[in-house]
Amino acid sequence: MLSHYFAQTLGEQFTNELPELRNQIGRVPFTDRNPSYGVAGNTFRAYRGCNTPPSQLYREWAEPICNELPISVLEKQLHTRKGFLEWHTFLAENLQEHWRERENRQLSVAHKYKLVDLFIKWLSSHDFDSPVLSECLVSHANCALDSQTLNKLNECLSFALPLSNPSMGDIQSETTYRFCQELIEQFATRFGGSRLLFDYFAWRRGGNA
Repeated sequence: MLSHYFAQTLGEQFTNELPELRNQIGRVPFTDRNPSYGVAGNTFRAYRGCNTPPSQLYREWAEPICNELPISVLEKQLHTRKGFLEWHTFLAENLQEHWRERENRQLSVAHKYKLVDLFIKWLSSHDFDSPVLSECLVSHANCALDSQTLNKLNECLSFALPLSNPSMGDIQSETTYRFCQELIEQFATRFGGSRLLFDYFAWRRGGNA
């Protein structure tokens, strides 16, 4: 069983930090949202070869979504994992279409999902006056995969993954992306959390993107 590889000490640390991690959910008034939409400049250094600054491309995509966010619809849709995945797929395809239209090129799997999952994580930190929506995101949102979260995942699996220096570039296919999400889910739920809360647990300001 995979649980045999779980690092118990880190699992207990995750459990102990859950109240603090949950305090980061739904705390920022959405009217005061930051126009970075949750993605710092160091992340965009990996998005090379764009004619338009990638941060601008991302903001052009995120802003209209935030301006028309259907809270009551999302409360119902994201109540199930299936509904969340449908919304997640919509966001990913919509971002990819925007990138193609503006740059005549596609985002890689890693880059596409990194932006979508960071956007959803950023949304989760905001107060929509909807505890239901916040809980839906905690329950079903994915973890943004980058060097920090992948390193922490490997550490939590007692370094069972044969990766000496995990990075976002290791996510080369949809299959790899889903596999990593499943590994995170198994560890996180075993110790009382979720993929999204694992993301908050793994990420530290100033770490590598």
